[in-house]
Amino acid sequence: MKTIKLFFGLILTSAVLFQSCTQTDESIDSIVIEGDIINNDNGGGTPPPANNNDVVILQGSITTDLTLESAKTYELKGGVTVESGATLTIQAGTKIIAGSESGVFAFLLIAQGAKIQAVGTASQPIVFTSKNATPNAGDWGGLLLAGKAPINRGLTATSEVANATYGGTDPLDNSGILSYVRLEFTGGKINADAEFNGLSLYGVGSGTTIDHVQVFQGNDDGIEFFGGTVNTKYLVSVGAKDDLFDWTDGWIGKNQFWVGLQTSIEGDRGFEGDNLSSNRLATPVSSPTIANVTIVGAEDGDGGNQAMKLREGTQVKIYNTIAKGFPRRGVQVEHDETITQLNDGKITVEWSIIDNVSPFVYTGTAVTATVDFANPSFNNSTAPVTLSQSVFGTFPSGFNPSTLDPFFSSAAFIGGVSADDNWMAGWVRF
Repeated sequence: MKTIKLFFGLILTSAVLFQSCTQTDESIDSIVIEGDIINNDNGGGTPPPANNNDVVILQGSITTDLTLESAKTYELKGGVTVESGATLTIQAGTKIIAGSESGVFAFLLIAQGAKIQAVGTASQPIVFTSKNATPNAGDWGGLLLAGKAPINRGLTATSEVANATYGGTDPLDNSGILSYVRLEFTGGKINADAEFNGLSLYGVGSGTTIDHVQVFQGNDDGIEFFGGTVNTKYLVSVGAKDDLFDWTDGWIGKNQFWVGLQTSIEGDRGFEGDNLSSNRLATPVSSPTIANVTIVGAEDGDGGNQAMKLREGTQVKIYNTIAKGFPRRGVQVEHDETITQLNDGKITVEWSIIDNVSPFVYTGTAVTATVDFANPSFNNSTAPVTLSQSVFGTFPSGFNPSTLDPFFSSAAFIGGVSADDNWMAGWVRF
């Protein structure tokens, strides 16, 4: 834990150094109000009455366009769903609080056909957080986006929480924009089989923009992808009680600049990558490309504690990544179907630093791995690294992800944050 505290201090120090309404776009004041409760099912309406705390409550379904203004604080009551055809716009600097009542966790769902336009800035991020005076992981649900992009669980499926339909045939589907958004104390647990993640992306399409998003202290996974084709940049997951980043259901996306940090022994894996547990050969096969990542474990031996567990037939290509502090295993490739993907060249880890006791482990039953990422041809290192080097991309790389696809920025370094561009400054919480 001393090492982790050093990591916090380093980042915080660096952050100091860097740093008119229409019928189709209504503000909060032009929605039907019942007391200080927004009920947007009927449209039209009158301004809300004065509120001593200036907290406006959102509940139920949002069926027409709605803007949340930074001058007010909003509270989610139970499940709040933005329905198909509606757009929820959230101004920079807006604060949304949430909790639970009688075992029902508040959450925000952007349903299929709906959009969210949540665009903050580094100095004015949009913050979703607990309403409790002493907040804890799991105080409320989380943010869910449900799109119409392909998944491998069927043409469509239903989410384990929020009963959201997701999936379809449109890889370019657009659920809106998330930029400079922080989600705190998420992960409400309904039962042993149903928990909220901080940010859940269900069948979200590549027309959606997701960048500069953090999940802080979630009770389940930080960020999870359930199929879809969405691409991401500048993601941060801190203190997840399960996995920092997770994917399943046939997710195909391009990603760059991720940072993940486990802060307690309750945390599990850095990456947990699946194709589909019920059918490891299901198509489309999960096959993300991920570059320039730093994931740091809590240096304990409990839980899953793999930096990356790749299983259930997934494919993935990983470049310029640092994984440290997961004592059990570094990169584990599990299940015969996943080993086959490895042997066929559809899983790769290159130009990366895997600073763990068992850097590369292959656990098939009937299929033997013929590929080993320890081979010099992959240009990986298992040498110890310090956290200062790990946070900032001071390790040179012979590989520049910009050669892969125009989506990727030029970044010929290993790690998630370069020494001369601390993109976490001002809006990320540790």
